[in-house]
Formats: sequence, C-alpha cells, structure tokens
Amino acid sequence: MSTPAVLAMMGPALGVPSRGMDAGLPRGTVTFLFSDIEGSTELSRRHGAAYGDLRAEHRRLLRDALEAHRGHEVDAEGDAFFVVFERATDAVAAAVAAQRALVAADAVRVRMGLHTTEPHLHSDGYVGVGVSRAARICAAAHGGQIVLSHATAGIVEDDELLDVRLSDLSDHYLKDISRPQRLFQIDADGLPSEFPPLGTRAAAGTIATLLAIDLAGWRRVMRELGDDGAAAAAAAYHRIVAETARANDGVEVERAADSAMCVFSPPKSALVAVAAIRVELRNSDWIPGVEKPELAAAVHTGRVTSLAGVNSDRQLSAPPCYAIRRSRGRYSSRTPRRRCSKAKFSENSNCAISVSGSCRG
Repeated sequence: MSTPAVLAMMGPALGVPSRGMDAGLPRGTVTFLFSDIEGSTELSRRHGAAYGDLRAEHRRLLRDALEAHRGHEVDAEGDAFFVVFERATDAVAAAVAAQRALVAADAVRVRMGLHTTEPHLHSDGYVGVGVSRAARICAAAHGGQIVLSHATAGIVEDDELLDVRLSDLSDHYLKDISRPQRLFQIDADGLPSEFPPLGTRAAAGTIATLLAIDLAGWRRVMRELGDDGAAAAAAAYHRIVAETARANDGVEVERAADSAMCVFSPPKSALVAVAAIRVELRNSDWIPGVEKPELAAAVHTGRVTSLAGVNSDRQLSAPPCYAIRRSRGRYSSRTPRRRCSKAKFSENSNCAISVSGSCRG
C-alpha cells in the first residue's frame, strides 16, 4: 500500500521515517508534498512486469522536477513520494513541473497533495498532525490533480511569478481531523483542470449535482432470470454506471439492485453521463436472454445543507429526495419521494422532474 494511503488510515499524530536528522531536512515552517500513482493495482494487473518500467520512469520524472525546485526527498515507498520544501512556492512549482513532465511523457496519472505546516523533526523523521493532513489531502485527489491546503494556498495566491491559478474546492472533512478543511486546486497551462469530486466528505454548503437512476421493469427481469441471473445482470449494469460516471468526472456513491446514485460537480457532466449510460445499456450485451429494461433518471443540482449519516467512505444513503421514474416510455413526475441520499438538499429546490430547474442552461 502506498505511503499516502497508509498515512490516511493511521492516527493524526503520525511520524514518517526519514533518513535521520543528519539528512539536512529543513526545520520550522515547511511545505509537504505527497504523491501517489492513481490506479496502480489495475496498472500492475494490466502491464504485468512492464509496470516496473512505468513506475521507474514516473520516479525519474518526479525526482528531476522535485530536485530542480529544491525539494528534499523524505521517503519513497511503492508508488508514492513524500517530499519537503522550505518554501511553499517551490513546492507548487515542483508539482506543476512534475505533472507537466508526466503529461508530456504520456506516463501514469499521479495525484498530489500539499500542506504548509510547522512539524516536529524527530530523529526518526517528521511528526505532527500536519504530516497526516498532507497525506490525506493527497489521498483525496485524483490522478493529474494538485490539491492544496488553505495554508499553502494563502501563500501561493500572493506570488504572481508562479503563473498558476487557484480553484476553490470548498470545505471537506479529512479522516480523523474534526474540523472541515478548505481545499484548493492548482490550475496551470498544459494540465487538466476538470476532475471528479474529491474523495472526501464534503462539508455543508458544497454545491453538487446528483444523478439518481434506476431501471423500469426490474421485477420482470428478476422473475425471468432468477436470483443468480439478476445478480449477474445488476453487477454488469453497475459496472457500466460506475465506469461512465468516472469517464465524465463523477463517482457512483450508492448502489442497490437496479438503483444507483452518482455525484458530479458540473451539471453538464451528469447530463452527458446519463445519456452515455442509456446508450451503453441499449447497445451492449449486459443482460442476456430477456428484453432490456428502460432507464429512468433524475438530475438535480443543489447545495448540501446536512451531512447527517454521510460515511467516511463516501457512501451516501437515505433521506428523501425527489426522483423521477420512467413509465411507459415517458418521464413522470407523479412518483412519491424515494430514498436517495442522506446529503439533504435545500428545501427551496425542486427535484420532482427529470432535470431540475437548477441544472438547466
């Protein structure tokens, strides 16, 4: 397991082994950079022994960029790096240079998280909550994304020489850190800027687009295929939903039988995703031997006003949220409320139609 993943699972007052105090690591206020290859397990499965070459090239590109901007390598484990900088601007410049090098080489996708803090430097390495916070920021990011803490962003925004832009990602909860953390994304020329929502619990006030879908006629499918056949069809259906959501900067956060819930940042991504899901379900052989059920969908954008019951693994479960079912080939808004999400949306918004007014345009 990579260093950021290990750090994100452990307690907050965490130390990371270094080469010792005689390694000349900086003291006082420093900026940590954690990085990790996205989808390393799948890449290893797909490429076999050749994955070792991909990882080695990734390490070479990162080390070149990090060393060129005065970074001190603290640890490298598996697919991950832990690097410290004396200046936050150097850390951001190094991250941008590394991502550009990875894009140019068409190499692996690497997530990065940065945080500026005042850690303790022990003989065994850095210790303190700041280490854990930086690691968990990295773990929340996506491949190709650079995410900063509010502390780092506050320094970077005053430096016009960096030629980067900051996107406010709003407040998020990180594991074992009680207060929400304001997070920011670095946008720079030559790098992608559109990503799925962070892998965290969003704090109240976050704007999100919710896509609720299910299949009309699923009971008929269960009768015709039986329990085992219906379970296999449901697994194939959810695989299509999850892959299509990811391809459109979203994430599937809940699934049950024929129902699924996905979350997106921009409304357009949700609309593109549901159209692509419908096409894929109609054209692929995901369900054998029976008439394919039709897809019903509801899309709504709103402000999250309550986080009650939202679990740390991003599973959203149930109070009522209006959703639409497809009946006889046409959308109907007369269905009662159904269980959608424990992330409650503002009461002044209406989701009892296929696409709510807040999504249009």
